[in-house]
Amino acid sequence: MTTTAPATALDLVPRLDTLFREHFAETFAGEQLAELQARFQEENIVPLRGFCPPELLEALRTEAFTIMDEHGVLRDLTLDITDGTPRHMTTVGQPVVRDRGPLIHNLYFSPVVKELLSSVVGEEVHTCPYAGEHYVISRLGRNGDTHGWHWDDYTYGFIVILEAPDYRDGGFVQAVPHTSWDKQNPDVHGALLKSVVRSYAFKPGDAYVVKTDTTMHRVHEIRGDARRTIVNMTLASGADLARPITHETNDILFGGTGPDPAGMSDIC
Repeated sequence: MTTTAPATALDLVPRLDTLFREHFAETFAGEQLAELQARFQEENIVPLRGFCPPELLEALRTEAFTIMDEHGVLRDLTLDITDGTPRHMTTVGQPVVRDRGPLIHNLYFSPVVKELLSSVVGEEVHTCPYAGEHYVISRLGRNGDTHGWHWDDYTYGFIVILEAPDYRDGGFVQAVPHTSWDKQNPDVHGALLKSVVRSYAFKPGDAYVVKTDTTMHRVHEIRGDARRTIVNMTLASGADLARPITHETNDILFGGTGPDPAGMSDIC
């Protein structure tokens, strides 16, 4: 009896757009797409259940987990720019992922993926002009790990779930739409008091798109030895391309476009 070896990144990169096009035609079309569009307009965040074809998911997991295991940098911070909210997590920034993650890189630049996301959010999405925001990997894997309440600099975040715990063990996403981020006077508690908090649990292979500049969001604390690993990608709106944008939180958590000083011993 012969067995077929799992597809590798080198096998899948040339087929990536074809895999997505065929999968999306079955999964995100017609009434399903219309429901996603309507939900995004109301909630400014929408789950894309079963985003990854199974064959691609396993290869993405292998690629991302290898990068994380070899180059992940522990962060235990509170950020004043988001009202003192915590970041307890392990991260890998864009430069390392670019050099070691061909599947992640090509997924970010896939025109088929961008076409789907543009259709869901109701406007064309663009490659982020700041490379450090293109894609990063993060993991919550210790009791109490969390990506605390925050907003993002660019309009859209696109997150692919590679592993996630049962919601009873935390790691689910919470979002507060139609809020605003004043970097000089951030007010997380004010946003919570004025708005409705929505919560979303995910499974491996799911994804979600969120309007991150006006949707305050977080990942609930991990409980016990549960683990959550994701690829976070940033996409720009047309308006983003015409305005000056800074990248403080990305540079602190992921190192921006250069080698991460906190992880140089791991990267060299």
